[in-house]
Amino acid sequence: MALIRQRGSSWQATIRKKNIPLQIKSFKTKGAARAWVIKTEAAMDNGTWVNKQEQQSLYISDILQRWQDYIHPTIKTFCYSKLGTIKVLQRNLQHVTLDELTPELVMDYGKERRKTIARSTLNTELTYLSQCIDFSRTIFKLPILYNPVREARSVMSQLNMVGSSRHMDRRLREGEYDLLMKVPLTPWMKPIITIATYSAMRQGEIHALYWSDIDFENNTIFIKDRKHPSEKIGNDQIIPMFPPVREAFLRAQNYTDGSGRVFHVKDSGTISDSFRKIRLRAGIFDLRFHDLRHEGISLLFEKNWTIPQVAAVSGHRDWSQLKRYTQLKPGELLQAY
Repeated sequence: MALIRQRGSSWQATIRKKNIPLQIKSFKTKGAARAWVIKTEAAMDNGTWVNKQEQQSLYISDILQRWQDYIHPTIKTFCYSKLGTIKVLQRNLQHVTLDELTPELVMDYGKERRKTIARSTLNTELTYLSQCIDFSRTIFKLPILYNPVREARSVMSQLNMVGSSRHMDRRLREGEYDLLMKVPLTPWMKPIITIATYSAMRQGEIHALYWSDIDFENNTIFIKDRKHPSEKIGNDQIIPMFPPVREAFLRAQNYTDGSGRVFHVKDSGTISDSFRKIRLRAGIFDLRFHDLRHEGISLLFEKNWTIPQVAAVSGHRDWSQLKRYTQLKPGELLQAY
């Protein structure tokens, strides 16, 4: 049932339908009000109508949080990297409402993000966001007809804006480690850079460390729930704490805040963001934080460690994956000839 009536200098249209919230909208002319009523009632009848008012009250950051809270950790545990990516999405999309989440907005988001992140990283962000929208449409009954993220991601794939990660063999070049350590910006990052380089730990693993995980007496590090293709929880590992790493942890005590965490930063993404600023300040433009793990694993191979020995530090279950980490520096190959 629809009602159109004049209210002062405008015309107010009201639509009442069973199981649909009351819809009220004002127009300058009676004709415009009538046209809106016809279009809206037709959409309600054929199932293509969405509640714009409800969309405008739903923020993407809140939808992401509700999705995470529903699944993690009671149904399925999200890994550290996924939790970190969700936080990045919440931070970047905190002012975006559901009605504003269009393919065009997702494309603009992708263009902006590609200025600072790899296409594989953007692909991961959009994959999680798309999963969240699909899940929330079904379980939370989001007032949305289609998944705009999925549509935009399909186009972005055609444009090569997103894609799978490519195996990189980037290692620290001569003098780069010293350049990174000389940058005065973000002093708590210096221990993190050392730990990543000489322990081969991942960004999320370093971020998740508590002081109770560091055993200075036995020189070991307890890593909880290491990354694994299928085992998201219980994949714990104790690795040796090499001298440079021990010294870095001792220095890190200068930046502790009493929370029990070794590095009290907002999320693991803060580490890569800070590293990006540091390496740019050092004049290094093609180095990722994850390359430090690659460097650490390669250093172990250069010490003539066996694959099982290296895997005991790196956490690799599939030893064939370590083949790409065995690039030796040309000078050392010449010395071994």
